[in-house]
Amino acid sequence: MRIPEETIAKIKDETDITELVASYIKLERRGRNYVGLCPFHDEKTPSFSVSPDKQIAHCFGCKKGGNVFQFLMEIENMSFAEAAAKLGEPLNIKIDTETSSVKESDMTLIRMHDYMTDLYHHLLMNTSEGEKPLQYLLDRGFSTELIRSEKIGFAPNMSYFAKNALLEQGYNEETAYQAGLLSRNEENFSYYDRFVGRIMIPIKNHQGHRVGYTARSIDGSEPKYLNTPETEIFKKRELFFNLNDARKHIRKLDNIILMEGHLDVLKVKMTKVQHIVATMGTELSQENLNLLERLSSNVTIMFDGDSAGQNATLKVGDTLLERGMNVYVQKIPKKMDPDEYIETYGKEKFEQFIADEQQHYLHFKAEVLRHEAKENDMKFTQNLTLLANDMKYITDSLTAERLVAAISSIFGVDKHALSGQIPAPVRQKSDYAVPGPVEQQLSLRQKKERYVTRIMMTNREFLLEYRETLDENVLTYGPYYDIIRGLCAYFEVHTVFDLSLALNYLDPALTDTLIELDGMSIHEDVSHSEINDYLEDLSGIRNSENEKQELNRRLEIAERENDIELQIKLTQELIELNRIYKM
Repeated sequence: MRIPEETIAKIKDETDITELVASYIKLERRGRNYVGLCPFHDEKTPSFSVSPDKQIAHCFGCKKGGNVFQFLMEIENMSFAEAAAKLGEPLNIKIDTETSSVKESDMTLIRMHDYMTDLYHHLLMNTSEGEKPLQYLLDRGFSTELIRSEKIGFAPNMSYFAKNALLEQGYNEETAYQAGLLSRNEENFSYYDRFVGRIMIPIKNHQGHRVGYTARSIDGSEPKYLNTPETEIFKKRELFFNLNDARKHIRKLDNIILMEGHLDVLKVKMTKVQHIVATMGTELSQENLNLLERLSSNVTIMFDGDSAGQNATLKVGDTLLERGMNVYVQKIPKKMDPDEYIETYGKEKFEQFIADEQQHYLHFKAEVLRHEAKENDMKFTQNLTLLANDMKYITDSLTAERLVAAISSIFGVDKHALSGQIPAPVRQKSDYAVPGPVEQQLSLRQKKERYVTRIMMTNREFLLEYRETLDENVLTYGPYYDIIRGLCAYFEVHTVFDLSLALNYLDPALTDTLIELDGMSIHEDVSHSEINDYLEDLSGIRNSENEKQELNRRLEIAERENDIELQIKLTQELIELNRIYKM
């Protein structure tokens, strides 16, 4: 069923595109607009611009963007109806939609996860098999409310529980295997449950769909944590655990806390600290890094306090630092993890710890390297040189000054001597100099077609009057013809041109062209006479003798000068001119 135009307009008018985009990427104000790194392609120089006045977002690099609907459709891989429904939720506007935001094959895998999540959760909360794992969670301090909200469950100690349950729902074994819910004996191709006797923690993708699990053993069996294998819907390189819930808090604070354990994240979610995600391993993929850069300029690492956590902190910290990010560390006490810290000291103490004890990554690294050097003079010098080299990634002068003071104090050296060893700063990013639209090299005819399209774009009366005349013989440049056709449909419903709303009537591929046309200045007192002149010219009614005479004159000069290349070029232009004007 078609969504009423007034509903679409209401959602568009009451949704601030700046706030919407800022919930996905970090924005900085530049004049009347906001800019940031494009969420649709990898870049170092920000080219994604958001205009609050026009309520549109647009990338000058990959050309993606549009109004609130198109932005959400692109970034969440949604249909228009789904985007409208999601935007309508906070406005209490209900929109029924049966469409899927992902391809049907992936949606089947997601439905299987939804079904098994509900089943596992029921077993944990309502059966005798779930009593022991439920008590385990309660003893570790997890509230019943959290267990219910996160749909934590339990996979019973049975080899064919999930297999039989899915078969009863009409799913086949091979599909369940592709979903990562079953394993397979490669010798006889028999299928059995992947998760047995484990607490099941659902993992959502960034759109909120359940796509996998991290499963914890409670009987000491190894591995301690068993994750869903790589599938079409579960790609670790693209995921952070809890990002779907944490995103708005990350944007508000411009800070994201990286943790190791998924249970740690769930325990922290019971406090006021909500800008937390867990990595899907200690290795950060290129996709992970790109996503972090778009979410926030500040990343805080809070890994476990053991030696493995320390080593992982150094590895991830170096990677983030070299990417030009502001990197900090929440240094958990030795042999503790965030879960144990909360259990030992309480929620309020943990919240205070987060607020007060954030440490710059290089400060943390200096303490680790100084301890590692002990009394070894060679290692002392090597580690200090390493830190001095790391300082080249610190481009903020005040931060650099504080770090030099801290590092020199930790190593007991003169800060001026240390400063002398620091290389020139490496500036990873530009100062948000957003490129403007690339000026197209248009032919004389295309310039005329562009001008006529621009006139019609904001003048409903002219467009409805001339709509039959503006056919493919007049507007030979495809994008202008398609825009006029879309605007005809738009003006049948609306009386005033609204760039953001008009985009709903056009193919997304035309967004860039319409935005370029909107920025084009024309005089306001356009007359029928002027339009008729342009249409006569474009339709071939008027002879283009002036253009032909000029081309012939230049062709004669080229022949006298024996410029073969120019002769060919001018001859082709004459042929094209005759074709366009049917002469």
